[in-house]
Amino acid sequence: MRHDLAPDSAPTGGERHLASLLLHVRPERAAAVRAALSAMPGVEIHIEQQGKMVVTAEGPHEGWIADRMTAMHLMDGVLSAVLVFHHLEPASREVEEAGTAGV
Repeated sequence: MRHDLAPDSAPTGGERHLASLLLHVRPERAAAVRAALSAMPGVEIHIEQQGKMVVTAEGPHEGWIADRMTAMHLMDGVLSAVLVFHHLEPASREVEEAGTAGV
């Protein structure tokens, strides 16, 4: 598991993965969890309410998303981290065409 990967690391042909997660957090640990999430590249907190956080993670491949989800689940104060949605944005045609222009 590699938690040091930046969102643009690892070659994937330009595809992007976006996932939303629901975290259940111990209320007394919410500030620490919020700080840890804010320090994770590619991760953003969208809403927080009564021990729950809706978080997105955006990165280069599914493994990157899985690593982020595991890291969240293992944070002190996080009771669960559940994947709610996963979207794959394929490489744009411009990227694909640029890659074959010299062929």
